[in-house]
Amino acid sequence: MRIHTPALLLFFAGACAHAPAATETPVIAETPGASAPDAQAKAPIAELPFMEAPAAPMPGWRQVKRADALMREGKNAEALALYKEALGAGNSSANTAYSAACAMALLGQKKEALDSLSRAAELGFRDVKWMQQDTDLVSLSGEPAFTALVERIPTLPERHSNGNPELQRMFTEDQADRSPPPASPEAWKAVTARDAQRRTRVKELVASGALKDAADFLAAGFIFQHGDTQEDYAMAREMGAEAARRGNPTGLWLAAAAWDRWLMNAGRPQRFGTQYRGDVQTKKMTLYPVDPSVTDEERARWGFPPLAEIPTTMR
Repeated sequence: MRIHTPALLLFFAGACAHAPAATETPVIAETPGASAPDAQAKAPIAELPFMEAPAAPMPGWRQVKRADALMREGKNAEALALYKEALGAGNSSANTAYSAACAMALLGQKKEALDSLSRAAELGFRDVKWMQQDTDLVSLSGEPAFTALVERIPTLPERHSNGNPELQRMFTEDQADRSPPPASPEAWKAVTARDAQRRTRVKELVASGALKDAADFLAAGFIFQHGDTQEDYAMAREMGAEAARRGNPTGLWLAAAAWDRWLMNAGRPQRFGTQYRGDVQTKKMTLYPVDPSVTDEERARWGFPPLAEIPTTMR
């Protein structure tokens, strides 16, 4: 299952319990040893202007959030009913179809699971590496149709993008650097250097007007999200918001996550509940403090569940 999130120590956002780094999962600080207070020294802290939600959440998002929580509890049949409801309501997220396939596979519904995986591919799912290692799908690994899908997905074009090939390549590299996450400080140092190179180039592309469609703005946003300054996170928020305005719902999540990260690195409470950080004593990823003045209604406008339903720890 993918918790969309992302491939964005992220990853993306969907629902399987053992998620890789992706575009719709909760974001965690990628630099070992970094903490919110320490980050204050990186750049002067200016106020980040308030932003209204730039687009409406995708249809069925509430059902997906509830289904994700049920999957974490092992209530696969109940989760599946909600994923189907969301898809029927017009939810076109590849991660929703993928998560439905996970629930089906766990329930022994192999044919239905394979059909749902094919649908996920049609909707843009491309992470074959994750699909092959996802324990929720282990019952499908020996099926000829599963093998055929693994072989077919890399040949499929990226969905909904006629944009800048260089940006898409850099986004793919950004995600590959985090799936799986580097295992040592030395490896992280190498990733950080590549991140800096990518950001430099993306800034040049932004300045030259090379970003044309939603996928371009989304790719740029994720690259800025993996920066290390308040300016980077502010740019990530702007890029995500523009992607959302141009029709990519993942941009809505990215704008919120970048806003939360900006606040966390300013030593202030986050708004939406996307950011987690390591607890030295428990060795768990715990939810960074959330601003109690932000209402559940405001979170809903951005496609987030009530604060009480957001997990306080990550496995």
